[in-house]
Amino acid sequence: MQIKIPSRVRPLLQRVGAIAEAQGLSVYAVGGCVRDWCRGITAVKDLDVTVEGDGIALARQLAQLLGATVTAHAPFGTATLRLPGGQGRLDIASCRKEVYKRPAAYPTVSAGTLEDDLFRRDFTVNAMALALNPGRFGTLIDPFHGAEDLRRKCLRILHERSFLDDPSRILRGVRFAQRFRLRWERGTRRAALDALAQQALSWLNTGRLRREMERMLEEPDPLACLQQLSSLFTASHTR
Repeated sequence: MQIKIPSRVRPLLQRVGAIAEAQGLSVYAVGGCVRDWCRGITAVKDLDVTVEGDGIALARQLAQLLGATVTAHAPFGTATLRLPGGQGRLDIASCRKEVYKRPAAYPTVSAGTLEDDLFRRDFTVNAMALALNPGRFGTLIDPFHGAEDLRRKCLRILHERSFLDDPSRILRGVRFAQRFRLRWERGTRRAALDALAQQALSWLNTGRLRREMERMLEEPDPLACLQQLSSLFTASHTR
């Protein structure tokens, strides 16, 4: 399946793919930009790219060739490029997998495959990738059927412990459900209610909880988000 990449960013991502190809690397657009392009939304602010290999090394080479500035975050295998001429930001990461040693802890990160990288994400609609290498440019990689969930307007987690590993995903789920008019898949809603019944949000540190609540208040209809969250809390205590 081919996805149309907006003309505004297409030349940049084609160049990223060509540079990665020259190094023998496979590179992909991932996350929210892919979700939005699948929905026909072209006004995407942030571009996220993942590479099966050394993401920081690729980011540094791209910075030289594109005239961008780069900030590397070595412990996480990620880097941010600030593009010249107000073109915006490009985040590049190495494909990685995550293991949670205890609920709500920051994960232990190690190198992984593209499928590992997609599996660690919050919901299937955010667990899709687009190939950027020449010959495959724009090809959708969707091992967890996120495109079908988008079509069905369904919000679904990737595994049953998702909200226990990271309870902040409950708050993100509320935002996505409201913004994109998605309905909670039955097992996903049950997992959210189970986590809330265990007071999982209280496991988050203050900073993480505050950031997620601030993002909720920045949504187009924050009141609807808060009402949906309140409804989930009520349901979790009356089961």
